Amino acid sequence: MPLSVGMMLRRAAATGPHARLVGVTAAGRSTRTWPELARRARQVAAALPALGVAPGDRVGTFAWNSLCHLELCYGVPIAGAVLQPLNVRLFPDQVAAIAAHAEDRVVFVAASLTARLAEIRPKLTGVRRYVVLPDGTEPHPDFADAVDYEELIAGVADDEPAEVDEWAAACLCYTGGTTGRPKGVAYSHRSLALHAMSGLFADSFAIRERDVLLPLTPLFHATAWGMPYSAALAGAGLVLAGQDTSPQAVVRLIRQEGVTVAAGVPTFWLAVDQLAPTAEDFATLQRVLCGGAAIPLELIQRYHRRGVSMQQGWGMTEMSPSGNLTIVRGHLEGRPEAERLALHATQGVTTAGVELRVVAPTGEVLPHDGVAAGEIEVRGPWVTASYYRPDDDANDTRFRDGWLRTGDVGTVDPDGYLHLIDRDKDLVKSGGEWISSIELENHLMDHEAVAQAMVIAVPHPVWGERPAALVVACAPVDANALRAHLLPRVPSWWVPDVVEFVAELPTTATGKFDKKRARALWRDRLAVGTPSGGES
Repeated sequence: MPLSVGMMLRRAAATGPHARLVGVTAAGRSTRTWPELARRARQVAAALPALGVAPGDRVGTFAWNSLCHLELCYGVPIAGAVLQPLNVRLFPDQVAAIAAHAEDRVVFVAASLTARLAEIRPKLTGVRRYVVLPDGTEPHPDFADAVDYEELIAGVADDEPAEVDEWAAACLCYTGGTTGRPKGVAYSHRSLALHAMSGLFADSFAIRERDVLLPLTPLFHATAWGMPYSAALAGAGLVLAGQDTSPQAVVRLIRQEGVTVAAGVPTFWLAVDQLAPTAEDFATLQRVLCGGAAIPLELIQRYHRRGVSMQQGWGMTEMSPSGNLTIVRGHLEGRPEAERLALHATQGVTTAGVELRVVAPTGEVLPHDGVAAGEIEVRGPWVTASYYRPDDDANDTRFRDGWLRTGDVGTVDPDGYLHLIDRDKDLVKSGGEWISSIELENHLMDHEAVAQAMVIAVPHPVWGERPAALVVACAPVDANALRAHLLPRVPSWWVPDVVEFVAELPTTATGKFDKKRARALWRDRLAVGTPSGGES
C-alpha cells in the first residue's frame, strides 16, 4: 500500500469519527468530523479536472488556516496535483514571483484575502482560474469572475480517487527567504506520510487520538509543521484559528476548545505569556511545541509553573520541517528540576528517522562531545535532496554527499542534545572570535523587563564587528542594567556595546525574527561611534 496523502485521509475517516475539527473565520465557528472532511476532500479532487487541473499541475492556495484550506491540503494531492500554499504575509511581488516560479495553474483564495491578491492579479499571468473560499466577507470586485468554492464541489460525487505514486510530489512549499530568495521544496506523498507518522512517535510530538491540536503555524509554513497530517493519522481533534491569532484569541480558543497540544513560534508564546493566563485558561493545555527561534529559559520556566510543558523543536522547510525536539531522556530523569527544564532550552534530540552530524569547514565530521562546533548537516526520509528549479547554485552549495547543509552552527553533547550557537550568517565575529547572538538573546529575554531581544553584528573600527542589542521592553529598564544582567552570564567581551530600545522587532512572514531586515534597518546606524536614536 503506498504511503500517500490518500492513505492518511482514509485512516482519519476510519478512526476519527468522534474527533472534532474546528475552524474559525469572520463568519464564526464551524465544525467537521474526519469522515465529513474526507468526503469533501474527495469532492475537491473530483472537481479539479473541471478547472483544467491535470495530475502534476500546481494548485496554489492563498488562505488562512481554515477547514476549507484543510480540505485542499487533502483534496489536491489525492487528485494527483501538487498543493502550493502561498504565504499570505509576504510582500505582493514575492507572492507573484513564487506563483510564477511554481507555475500555479489555479489559485484558491480566501474571500478576505481577495483584495490583497487583486493587487498582483495582473502579474499572475499563468493562473487560469480562481476559486474563492467563503469566510464571511465579500470578495473583491476583481474576483467577480471567480468560482465559488461551495458551488464548485456541490453535487460532485465523492468517489475514492485512484491511488497515486508515493514518490510523486504532493506539496510544494517555499522557504521563508530569511537568508536569500525563497526556494521551492517539494514534499512527496511518501515524505509527508513518514513525517506525519514521526509526529506520533512517543519521543517526538507524541500526538494521540485523545489530543486536540492547535497549530498556530500557518498551513503555508511547511503545512503547519505537518500537524494536520499527524492529526489525521492519530484521529485527533484539530482547531484552525483563522486570521485572528492575537494572544487574546489564542487563549480563548485553548480554553473553549479544550486544546491539549498547541504549536507556534516563540513570539506567539511570549505575547500569550504577557496576558498572564489563568489556571482556567490552561486547564486542558498539556504541551506547547515551539520552534523557529530559540526559547528563553525563563519563558520555559513560567509555562512550567502553569503546568504546561514547553518543548523546543528545531528544523526547517527543507526538513518538512521537523528534525529535533526536546525531551528528557530516561537517564536524566533524576536530575534536579532546574536541570531538566534547561534541557528544553536546547534544540533537542533527533527524531527517529533523521540523522545529524557536525562538520568542520574542512569537511571533517566532528565528535558529539558538546565542545566541537561546526555546521549542522542532516539527512532523512523527509529531508529534501534538492531544491525545485533554483535560480542559483544552491543545489551544489547546500548539499554534500546526500546531506543537507543547514547553515546552522552548533555542537551536539554526549547525550545527543543539539546546542545551536548561531546561523552562520548571524554570528558576530569580533576581533577574530565568534560571539553567539542566540545566547545573548536568550540571556537578555531572561530579564523580567525584556519582552523581546535581537542581537545583530554592527561595524567596529578596531574589532571588525561588535554585537548590538535591539530590545523591546515591557517594564522600565536601562542599558546599564541589561549589561549588568549579562556580565555574570557571558564573557565580558560578549556584552553589547550598543543597546537600542525599539517599539517592535521585524519578523518574517512566518513570525520568526527577521535579522536580515534588522541589519538593513539598523546595522550602519548602530555602528560603534555612530549617534543612535536609542540608549547605548
